[in-house]
Amino acid sequence: MNNTALIFFDTEFTELGVDPRLISIGLVSEDGKHSFYAELSDTYKKTDCSDFAEEFVLPLLQGGHVLMSMGVLSERLANWLESFGRPVQLVTDSLAWDWPWITEIFEGINTWPANLDRTPFILEQSVELNNAIDLAIGRGLRRHHALDDAKANRLGYLAYQS
Repeated sequence: MNNTALIFFDTEFTELGVDPRLISIGLVSEDGKHSFYAELSDTYKKTDCSDFAEEFVLPLLQGGHVLMSMGVLSERLANWLESFGRPVQLVTDSLAWDWPWITEIFEGINTWPANLDRTPFILEQSVELNNAIDLAIGRGLRRHHALDDAKANRLGYLAYQS
């Protein structure tokens, strides 16, 4: 039996260009019982955002207790991941766009959570997986909200696996 906890994650950022800035990150456990969501207060300004981010990402931001600096995010996310008490592997649907934020969040050699695998599990894109994700979004999850996208990826993966 594999003791590794799969944690689905997604990020939202300012642009798909050469200098994107992290806006938010959402994570959800494979069993759906544990989630983590944060919005960044010190990584970007509204003027850094593409038209797409302004129209589809920024209106979904919550603010309040989920708004934090990158330093606080690094500490809180490391503690959350370590709270699983067993190895953790992050699951992403976008190695090129989402995974670099994990390495940036934990870039200090001493901040990488001891139980976090340094290699992500990559969701294989397929029509079946995408249909399952679209179905999850159709049931009320918000596309381009980091936590909801992570939840949709989880539900898509579980539907595709069964």
